[in-house]
Amino acid sequence: MKTENLISDLFKYNTGYLMKHINPMDSAKLFIRPNQKHNPIIWILGHIVVSRGSLLEILGESPKILDLQSIFSSGTKPLTDPSQYPHSDYLMELLSKFGAQLVGHINNGGDDLLGQQVWGAYDNIGKYLINGYIHETYHVGQINYLMSLTDSLSQTNNRLKFATKRKNSTGKILMDSLKSVLTVR
Repeated sequence: MKTENLISDLFKYNTGYLMKHINPMDSAKLFIRPNQKHNPIIWILGHIVVSRGSLLEILGESPKILDLQSIFSSGTKPLTDPSQYPHSDYLMELLSKFGAQLVGHINNGGDDLLGQQVWGAYDNIGKYLINGYIHETYHVGQINYLMSLTDSLSQTNNRLKFATKRKNSTGKILMDSLKSVLTVR
């Protein structure tokens, strides 16, 4: 298998994984922050989209991510109001679109593209792409962790609600039974 095919498959895997797990997710979970040190899933997703847009810029595209950069670039703070974020469907659409464009460039460009010299932190496009993939995969891992954590928190809350409901109903039954025994007729 050619190097460019391997690299494009890695980006396709990340896209597929995020589509499979974020699309069916309860949208409220996208905004949960376990503490003030962690970003919510929506921020991480937007950050991946912005990062892919940056890779497309290196490849000569104009992905029009300026409006997203002010929210999702490294160093920005997560917003406190969920209504200030773009809708998750929009971010997922961009993720898919940018992924397809990225894969197209990689597959069509081949070794010539990967070895192409560029200015910046890395001396060629192949190194930018590999670094971009590693960076993206780190954030996919964060999303995976937060999905597990939010599921765990939901299950804990459901158990607490059930235990409280059961306790309250048991207490009511017990009180009703005592009242019936102690009530003088």
